[in-house]
Formats: sequence, C-alpha cells, structure tokens
Amino acid sequence: MASTGQLKGKIDLLKKKMAEKGKSLGPERHRQLRKRLKRLQRARRVAAAAETRAKRKPVQEIPEGTQAGTAPA
Repeated sequence: MASTGQLKGKIDLLKKKMAEKGKSLGPERHRQLRKRLKRLQRARRVAAAAETRAKRKPVQEIPEGTQAGTAPA
C-alpha cells in the first residue's frame, strides 16, 4: 500500500495536469482523468485511516485459558 505522502504527490501532479490542459482535453480524456483523481483521493483517505489505526496502541489479547464471558478466578 502506498503512503499518504506518495498519493498526495500523485494527486497534486494530476490536478496540475488537468488545470494546465483545461478544456483542450477531449471529454473522454477529461472524464478518465477525473475518475483517476477521485480514485487516488479515495485511496489516500483509506491509507490515512490505516496509518492512524496502526499508530494506536494494540488491544490486549485475551489469554487462551479464559473465555470472553467469564471473570478470572
């Protein structure tokens, strides 16, 4: 999985490319670039959430001998 920084760079480059080309792009190519931009943005949000989850403290595991519903003796 790509990091949020790498995806941010790709998003910025694609936005710049779309701004420079403007309406000189055909409608089909413009639609393709817009779709790619939305996919990259979604991937960046997912990667950011995954990185946030990874930074959190891991949840303590339940010992094998006990069950989840019972209190330890």
